[in-house]
Amino acid sequence: MQLHSPQPVNRKGIKYIDCPLYGDCLMRAAKSYWETWSCDHCTNLKLKAVLRKVRCIEPYYQLMAEIYPEFKKKYEPAMTIFNVEV
Repeated sequence: MQLHSPQPVNRKGIKYIDCPLYGDCLMRAAKSYWETWSCDHCTNLKLKAVLRKVRCIEPYYQLMAEIYPEFKKKYEPAMTIFNVEV
């Protein structure tokens, strides 16, 4: 799954704080002096379900990586994309 560039909009709405790009959107809003901003129309919002699942299963992946080093090589890039501690 590929992340797209930050796409906040200058209006009141939801903010998805678990998004890996949240900090980038916050910075864009701050630099633009927006009083409020929203993630409503961001194409990265579909990552919400994926991130929730990754955060739930991440401890199991870490255990598997400790037991099987070759497993870590396969899963580490995905965990890095989603900013999960590896």
